[in-house]
Formats: sequence, structure tokens, C-alpha cells
Amino acid sequence: NTIITALGQITTITDIDSLGNLGDLSEWYIIFKTKTAREDVLKTPELKIGDQIILISELYKHVKIVRLLNLPTSVPDEDIRTIASNWGGIVLSVDAERLPRPFETIKSFVRRVRIRFSSRQDEDKVPISLRFGGFNVSVQLEGRQKVCYRCKQAGHIKGECTVLKCQRCYEIGHDDPNCQQKRSYATAVVSTPLDLCYAAPLLNQ
Repeated sequence: NTIITALGQITTITDIDSLGNLGDLSEWYIIFKTKTAREDVLKTPELKIGDQIILISELYKHVKIVRLLNLPTSVPDEDIRTIASNWGGIVLSVDAERLPRPFETIKSFVRRVRIRFSSRQDEDKVPISLRFGGFNVSVQLEGRQKVCYRCKQAGHIKGECTVLKCQRCYEIGHDDPNCQQKRSYATAVVSTPLDLCYAAPLLNQ
């Protein structure tokens, strides 16, 4: 009752669906009826009840979806599983996303990898992009802040990017049509678009 009373100072009591623990009195779980109530409570880092302080945090979701974009279906799931196993978690499944109805029988070039992580720190091992089988693959981790694949910075996507990028050397920070800086192999690999002629034989296998 004291916990519910304290929560009533933050949000509406009627928006709380249930409250309880799983046998450990040091950890309590709250299920809300509304998203607003949940957000209101999470804005409060701690709850003071008498001389006790209860820390409030969001329940960590261990199993997350990692989406690999621009990856042909000819690439075996086992190859993807091998690479994903180095990302700090346990790979549970790998499957190709299907196109929306009425074309759900057709696979897309997006692979979904379900991974069980033990902590948020482990998620840091998931890259934002990778080079796989000759393809530049974008990597999207569920819940991770959006990342720009143009400048590799967080907080925005490629379509919103305003960071200067030279069209001659492909380096970030300037855009000079007379740039004399030599383009490195690394920047050339990142910036060169997918060679569809190279991909065609894979599609016919």
C-alpha cells in the first residue's frame, strides 16, 4: 500500500494495472494501463517511502531483433549466425523478412536476427554497418538510437543528414569540388554503391 500511495504522487492510481514481485522483495514490477502513466513514472529516478529510497528503472528487454538491410537471400542463414554470434549475445534465430500482403510468399533483402543479450553493454558490440559477401549491409538494433549511415553519427538518419561530406574524397567535414585529397580505400568501400551486376548471379542461384 505504501508503494501505491507513493506512486499516486507521480501518476494516476487508476492507470496502474498491477503491482507485485517475483519472490524477491527488493524488486517490484509495475504494469501500466496507459503509456502516459508508464512514462510519468520513468521520469522519476527514485521513489522515497519513509526512510527508504526505491530506484525506478525500465525493465531490460533481453531478446532483441537485429535487422540486416540490403542482404540478398542467397547469403546462407548459417553465415549470418556465425557473424552475429560475435555481437555479445546468443543468436536465437535468423530468418528473412517477407514482403507485405499480398506478396507475403516473397522474401525481402532484410534478414531478422533474434539475439538474447545479458546487458545493455553487450549491445554495444552490434555494429551499425558491415561488409558482408561483397555487400554493404546496414545494421539496425531494436531500441538503439537511429544512426546515420552517411556520416556514421547518432541522432539522425541519412535523409536528415546535414554534415558536410566531400564528393571527391568522401571524407566528412568538408565539400570542396577542387579537393586534392587522395581518396583512401576505406572511404571508397563505404561510399561505393552496391554493384547490381555483381549481385545478379547470386539472385539466380
